[in-house]
Amino acid sequence: MSLSIGIVGLPNSGKSTLFNALLKRQIAQVGEYPYTTIEPNVGVVEVPDERLDKISEISGITKKVPAGIKFIDIAGLIKNAHKGEGLGNKFLGHIREVDAIVHIVRAFDSSASSGQAIPHVMSNIDPVRDIEVVNLELELAGIKKPAIYVLNVSESDLKRDFNLPFEYIKISAKLEAELSDLSEKEQKEYLKELGVSESALDQIILVSYKLLDLITLFTIAGGRQIQAWPIKKGTKATGAAEMVHTDFEKKFIKAEVVSFEDFVSNNGWKGSREKGKTRIEGREYIVKDGDIMEFKI
Repeated sequence: MSLSIGIVGLPNSGKSTLFNALLKRQIAQVGEYPYTTIEPNVGVVEVPDERLDKISEISGITKKVPAGIKFIDIAGLIKNAHKGEGLGNKFLGHIREVDAIVHIVRAFDSSASSGQAIPHVMSNIDPVRDIEVVNLELELAGIKKPAIYVLNVSESDLKRDFNLPFEYIKISAKLEAELSDLSEKEQKEYLKELGVSESALDQIILVSYKLLDLITLFTIAGGRQIQAWPIKKGTKATGAAEMVHTDFEKKFIKAEVVSFEDFVSNNGWKGSREKGKTRIEGREYIVKDGDIMEFKI
């Protein structure tokens, strides 16, 4: 499975800055990961999940592979892109290939970037108009995708209420890109100084994960590695098995399953089995979020 999120918006809205911040969360090139060969404008970004750390702690296995989302940085659209203006047909073609979009909308002032002016393609800041322009181009091109709006603001406006007629996640893409170069402790200290409790980047990743209708399956491979697998909600046990290894679907016999909560409460597989909290499921079992599964082939 290779579901993807496209980052779209007008030129100079902060798409590439957000993408660069996300790239700092990119999953390392791990051979066991489903898609480790990626193009330069594509990043497979780690999905934050405390459950992975908890399973690692209880099982005593330190090697962990997180679930990931593929983000694609798509060049800015302009008015009449559907007619081919500004290479619009090419860029709209890229949007057709993704499964959902993060629509980044500019709300930072044209002079608010280290004193360097960043001109707005339509001369002035107007988030509502900008959304309408991009959405109209998508509509005229016959493109309908699940979407979230990300309002890109200046650092000084992170606590400001913009009172806009649409739901959005507020972020300073420039700040997030800078934070990515700091340690976790330094990030927290910097955000505290700004009066912000946490980075908005994790929120964007998690909301994007839900936008793709994904849940997480965990496996513990041979007592050596814990892996979180992003799978589509409603996936059967055989589909999950194929995600883990292409041969597993054909050779599937059964799966032993325990919920994350029971695994933690009973101190791992052994305790869960002794307390009768594990169960054997067949090919038609619908995987639930947080299931820890061991496939029998």
